[in-house]
Amino acid sequence: MGHSQDNYRGTKYPTIHSALRQQALGEFLRKHRELVAEPAGEKQLGERRRRTSGLRREEVAQMAAISSTWYTRLEQGKEVTPSGAALGRIADVLRLTPAERAYLFELARRVDQNDGSNHADERARKTLESCVHVISCPACVLDGYWTPLSWNDEMANLFPRWLKGPENNLLRYMFLDLDVRTLVPDWELRARRLLALFRADYGRHIDDPKMLDLVRELSEESEHFQRFWKEQRVLFWDAIEKTYHHPELGLLKFYQTTLIPATDPTLKLVVLHPCR
Repeated sequence: MGHSQDNYRGTKYPTIHSALRQQALGEFLRKHRELVAEPAGEKQLGERRRRTSGLRREEVAQMAAISSTWYTRLEQGKEVTPSGAALGRIADVLRLTPAERAYLFELARRVDQNDGSNHADERARKTLESCVHVISCPACVLDGYWTPLSWNDEMANLFPRWLKGPENNLLRYMFLDLDVRTLVPDWELRARRLLALFRADYGRHIDDPKMLDLVRELSEESEHFQRFWKEQRVLFWDAIEKTYHHPELGLLKFYQTTLIPATDPTLKLVVLHPCR
């Protein structure tokens, strides 16, 4: 009853939040260490009878090529900052499933360079592509770099210069094709929003060389991209109404919906529903 709102602001909340995250990380590692049936590197550790279930902390540290003291502090929920590479080795030693591995990296707030979700899941991609071709309004599938993988005729008719051009990456089309500024009446606002949406994906895969190259090239080729990118805005996908001045079809209004599959969040199914 005597608590003020200040208890949930400033330095207190982040400290508590960090402590909870460190504790959850430590408990997760300890439990999965105890679940490992036998050490994968038994020969390296030497022959001896095991007195406890699972692996010892020293064994995990040795097989993961990290300090035993450092790993112990990590498991105890102390303030330790693990690298993505070290976490990856620990995940391998503990034989984590893909979902468990992703959870480990989420708790530690690190990027997993060996994360399978960084690469398009073939089944998810084929499912979305099949959906595109049965949708009667403009629709397409974008990959993690925002390059279309599949689209229907309705989308191609709406954006012929984008989808039928030699370079059909959505960001490159938006910032390097000057004709798009006639097609999109509120281009500057929409371009800023597009980059804010893209930054959320960029942050998840910030160590991806291809992602870094895309941002670097666009920064060099477009002054607008460079300026908007420095604004550091971030948005999540949501439903939004969009207007286009099509040279042949006239004024068009759509309600955009973006669907992201759980099995591969790098993919996006974008559907433009005509506004009635």
